[in-house]
Amino acid sequence: MTHDEIQDLLEGYVDETLDRATRREVDFHLASCQECRAVLEGVAPVDLGGVEPSSWTPRDMRRAVRRSMLRVAVDAVLLVIAVTLVAWLVSLTLIHPLVINRGGRAEAATIATADLAVMFNPGVSVTEYQYHSRFLARTSEVTVAMPVGTLPRELATLESTIGPFAFGDSNGGRLFPFFSGEGEPIGGQEQLAAVGDGTVATVLLSYETPLDIDEAGELTDGEADVRVVWAGFSVVAGSGLKTSGVLGYGTCGSSPIDVSGAIGASGGGGGSSFGHPASIDEALGETVRALTNLYDHPDLLEGIGASRQEAERALADLGNPRVASLVVTGPTEEIISFIEAAAPDVVTVLAIDFTNWFQPLCGR
Repeated sequence: MTHDEIQDLLEGYVDETLDRATRREVDFHLASCQECRAVLEGVAPVDLGGVEPSSWTPRDMRRAVRRSMLRVAVDAVLLVIAVTLVAWLVSLTLIHPLVINRGGRAEAATIATADLAVMFNPGVSVTEYQYHSRFLARTSEVTVAMPVGTLPRELATLESTIGPFAFGDSNGGRLFPFFSGEGEPIGGQEQLAAVGDGTVATVLLSYETPLDIDEAGELTDGEADVRVVWAGFSVVAGSGLKTSGVLGYGTCGSSPIDVSGAIGASGGGGGSSFGHPASIDEALGETVRALTNLYDHPDLLEGIGASRQEAERALADLGNPRVASLVVTGPTEEIISFIEAAAPDVVTVLAIDFTNWFQPLCGR
């Protein structure tokens, strides 16, 4: 037999399944072939004669398996915690500063979430805001309210999400100004007179021919004991800056959100208060600030369907300010007196409250 044939027979040689003649041939070959003897040693059965019997019981085995499984589970939990911490650190030190907040856009969007609601909705103010940093996004929430007398009536909570690639609301749509209140506004001085003295209301006064800012300021110094809580300024209408051509802001306690130094954190705070003197100039300053913030961040303007050209045109209009609307709150009898002095073209009742008694605030 050849060398290769002998190697094929080695397994049968070990198992003692070869016939006598074949086994003699293999013995003869093994006597002179060191390679086949080495192969034979590799396939030979292991001698366990010197191994002591194990003292382990099935119970010991189960305990050992449970301990091993527990160690694996603990190691897996520690690994998940370590990966989470590393991912969060990467988010805070790299993703938020360099991606989400590139060019300061996260701060700008957080402030704009509140500004958009106030600028486009007469009488609305922000009463609370929250912002939360996620791994790949930042969420901003603002609660908007309508002042009625001395109390804010909550209208809605607006939310926007700022991620690495886009700005949008919680459903992925555009960051667009809106609020939802209960019921539709009703119009007219007659409705105010009909509800009787002692009732408080919030009304929108609109002018077809806008007032000079000094004229509007003189109205707030009149005899009627009311609060002017919002002033709207005439601008060139554009598709993204509302077709009405009016941008405005609160006159009592308007306070932009400050998120400086908090871009990697989560937090929140209050918004407007109602303790500051009413000022048309203050409302103008806040409107210019809010619009400038949008102008400086074109992706924000894009989010509301506007262009830099529109914002630039509106800022130019605000350089020669004209007051197109005012929102006033207080007792109905005082509001009627104010309306007579202000002589608006349109009176729209935004809210009426039969239990919220008026107390002079905002410098009155």
